[in-house]
Parts: sequence; C-alpha cells; structure tokens
Amino acid sequence: MTKHIVLKICVMFSAGKYIRSISYRVLRRTYTVILPIARVMLTESLKFRLSKLAMAVERQFEQKLFAAKPSPLNSFPPAFPSATFEDGPVVLCNNALAWGGVERQVVYTLRGLVDQLPQPPHLLCMRLGHGPDFDFYMSSLEDFPGEVRNVVDLEEARRHLASVDPGLEHRIIQAVAWLPPDVQEEILRFAGDFVRLKPAVTHIWQDALSISAGYAARMVGVPRILISSRNMAAKHFAYHRPHMADAYRELAECSNIVMLNNSLAGATDYADWLGLPGERFHIIRNGIDTVQIRRPDEDAVKRLKDSLGLPDKVPVVGSIFRFYAEKCPLLWIETAARVASAHPDCHFVIFGTGPMRDDLIDLARSLGFADRLHLPGTIINAALGLLIMDVFMLTSQFEGTPNVVLEAGLMGVPVIATNAGGTAETIDAGRTGFISDFAEPDVLASLVSKTLNDDAWRLAVRKSGPEFILERFGLERMLSETLFFYGQLSK
Repeated sequence: MTKHIVLKICVMFSAGKYIRSISYRVLRRTYTVILPIARVMLTESLKFRLSKLAMAVERQFEQKLFAAKPSPLNSFPPAFPSATFEDGPVVLCNNALAWGGVERQVVYTLRGLVDQLPQPPHLLCMRLGHGPDFDFYMSSLEDFPGEVRNVVDLEEARRHLASVDPGLEHRIIQAVAWLPPDVQEEILRFAGDFVRLKPAVTHIWQDALSISAGYAARMVGVPRILISSRNMAAKHFAYHRPHMADAYRELAECSNIVMLNNSLAGATDYADWLGLPGERFHIIRNGIDTVQIRRPDEDAVKRLKDSLGLPDKVPVVGSIFRFYAEKCPLLWIETAARVASAHPDCHFVIFGTGPMRDDLIDLARSLGFADRLHLPGTIINAALGLLIMDVFMLTSQFEGTPNVVLEAGLMGVPVIATNAGGTAETIDAGRTGFISDFAEPDVLASLVSKTLNDDAWRLAVRKSGPEFILERFGLERMLSETLFFYGQLSK
C-alpha cells in the first residue's frame, strides 16, 4: 500500500503536462528514496488519508489532461490498413505467467487453440523472467510451438515504428500524452511489436495491459481486438489508477474492439463503472481442462496428508488463494477459529502465498488454533490439494470467476463461499455448495459445520459437483466461444 501512496504523492506534486513527462525519472528517483522511509514513518491511518488525497489530486490532474487531448482514440488513423494483418497470428497479451487463475486460462487458451488456428498463437508479456512468481506456468508451455516472451524493449520498438513511418512514434505520443509516462512507454513497446508481428487478432487480458496493448493495437491497425477483463471493475483494487476509466471508455468506443468478461457479475460491474450499456460486454465463462486435471489416486492424497502432518480421518477445511487483502484471509481465519471450536479434531490447510502470511499465523495463534493451521505454500497440482479437503472455503471480497472453485466442483468437494463477484455463478447452491450473502464469521462457520455434519450430502456432491462444472464450464465451450469472437480464423 505504501508503494502506491508514495508514487501518487510524487505525481501529485507534478504540475503540468511538460513537468509530468520530462521529470518522471526524477520523480521515480525521489520515490525510491522516500518509499523505505514512508514504510517506517507513516501510520496506517495516515497512509490511508494520504492515499485518498493523492488519488483525488491525481484524478483531477488526469481529467484536465484527458480533456485537452487532441482527438479520441477512435479517430486515430491506423498505421496499416486491415488487409495488412490478414495472414498474421493471434497474439495474446498478459502481464506474466504468475500463479493465478487468469494465467491458467491464458495457458488453456494458448494450448487449446494450437490445432484450431492456421498458425500457433503467441503470448507477449511484460514481466517474464522477473522472478519465479512471474514464471509459475512457464513449465506448462515448454513444448508450445508459438512465441512466449516479453514484449520488445523501447529502443527496438522505436526502430520497428520508424521502419514503417518516421513520424508514427510522434503521432502516437501526441495522441496518448494525457496518459501516465509508464503507460505511454508500454504503448510504444506493444505498438512496435505489433508492427513486427502484424497480428490478425490481439487478445489482451486484465486491466493495465488492456489499456496499453489495447491502445497500441488500435493505433497500429489490428483489425480485431479483444479486451478481456477478468474480475470486478478496477476501481475496487489497489492497482486502480485515475486514467483507467477514461481509457476504457475510449477503447469501448472503437467498433473493432470486443469487450469481454468471464462473469455476468463482472460484466455488469464494469458497465456500471464506465457508464456503458450492459450489452457492450460479452461473457466468455472460464473453461476447465478435464484432460489435464485428473483425479489423483488415493496414495498421492495420503502422501500429501502425511507430508502436512494431518492425522488420519480428521476433517479438513481448506482453500487455495493468494494472501492479499481482496481475498479477505483474516475473515477466513476468524471463520476457521469458530469451526475449530465446534470441531476440536478439525484441521485447516491453505495453499498459497502473499504478503499477509504472517498476519494469518498471528491471528490463528491469538485465536488458539495455530497448531491446526497448515500453510504449506503454493501447489502446482490443485486437484491433489483439493482432495485432502472435506470442505473448500473461500471468503473473498472480490472475485471474477474463481478457477479454484471450478476445480473444487470438478473434484466433488463442497464449496462454502462469500457472494463475491462471479463466485455465485460457479456454484449450484444447495447441490454443490452454499453461498453466503453475509461476510460474517459466524454465518460462514455455520455453513461449514452444517456441511461437515452431513456425510450423505458431501457424498452426493461427488456426483453433482462434476456434473455442474462440465455442463457450464467445459473447455471446448470456452475455446469455441473465443474462436467466435476471433472471427473467421479457424482451420
């Protein structure tokens, strides 16, 4: 949180378009000096107030720049005519291949479309190779025939742009000068790469990249652009920046751009945030690969239980999520404490990682059940992790379509979850799990206890769970719908 506040304060004191673009590097240096001091010196209350102030000032600043821009995106003359891209590849764009549900869908899409497109699709990222956390799913694409790499650097992008038209870079920068300098740079990098690749379709995932790669694709002239938001609207999250709403509206005004979301709840939230009609967003629900996700054998499940130190035949309540605020991990621990009190033999397992890990341990210790809480880190085989659980619990405040709930259903594990975003769309209430409209520990714990106490119902979920998931979230359906929005590209 401190990182975002300090950067916003630096930008807040930049007064004017000229200063903002010229002095950005100076501000970044100031930011790196101030950040460690602010982390120590600022109280959480002061951080919150400064964040609100900085966001308001930055928003006002962005609005003035947006109002002064020379022309809207949809009137920018493309660098190439549409026919230039007819024989190009499909190019997917995502930040990296980190441990997350979006990245899993990216991998499913890449691998699933190899045999259905005239040539293999490619993936362009921003942060591959920046650490193990960013490369989690690289191993899933080891034998993938398309390009999987970071977008070209700025100097190479400039060379590609200049090879087409020496004035193209200048026109792009003029048109996007209202955007933050880091976003301008990303636009140039993607524009240069798109000039080189000449993609027939760009399929861009998640908020920040949807803007930079989306603008680049439109300006270069890519004829078919898919913007795939994967959660509730960006305004709910710490990464939200004041330019995002105006940028998204500009993208939505372009007739060759398809706006997507993976849940009805998410699509509705984006439309409300941007003041757009609901039909501007199309829904492609997540797909789940039933070939890749196989039910592990009992020996593998037993070995995992043994490695975690779980006693035989004790009930296990578990989850798989990142330890970030929007997942409400402390609510999970508070709920678990109540379940622990009602079920003295119950153990609790959360697979995941994140900055709040120590907070979870401290809270569990204060609530008296830390000896029954297991936090083993991330797990590559989610199905194996799910099969040690009698109940899967998710307490998020915001969700798109949580892949892990789909996998829990596929494995026949009952789900108890808060009514966050598209989560309710992943559960057949009463048949595969229960949704709570109240994010309250007592309410959630009551649903968990009810499930633990009903052996017959849990056994029935082993059949109803997979049936529901296969019917609504099949991989072939997702790939077919994706190809439909790509247009006439399939073999």
